[in-house]
Amino acid sequence: MPVRVQIVTERWNPISAAIRFSTRSWASHAEFVDTDRRITVGARSIGGVKVRPCGKDHYSRVEQFTAPGILQAYEWARTQLGKPYDFSAIAGIAVDRNWRDETKWFCSELIVASFEHVGFPLLSTRPSAAVWRYTPRDLLLSRNLTFLNQKGDL
Repeated sequence: MPVRVQIVTERWNPISAAIRFSTRSWASHAEFVDTDRRITVGARSIGGVKVRPCGKDHYSRVEQFTAPGILQAYEWARTQLGKPYDFSAIAGIAVDRNWRDETKWFCSELIVASFEHVGFPLLSTRPSAAVWRYTPRDLLLSRNLTFLNQKGDL
């Protein structure tokens, strides 16, 4: 399958380091990757939700996953192109906030919302009102993501 969810550690990035420290995880970013087109779709602090060329040069660890509904989720994520990065999500790691503000996205929250919008939730069936954040670490805990490879060949 050419579309995957990619969970990574970004090198030399202070936001990445803060996310890893506060969530006690190796993971600091999540995005969709289209291996046929060699592009990624995701939310980053610079540029918000965009299509970007694939590249591992700024990642020190890459793991890729698939899940039911991934193609539909990827297509929904593409409808979010151009929306800004949700900087309040960084503070939201420590305090309550509404992660469902669809005018801006944090990387892992875009992934979670994409799967929810197409009827394939990745995470718990808890009432969404009780959840105030989703981080890359939370995606690693999903029983609906299937691990593909250690290297994340692009």
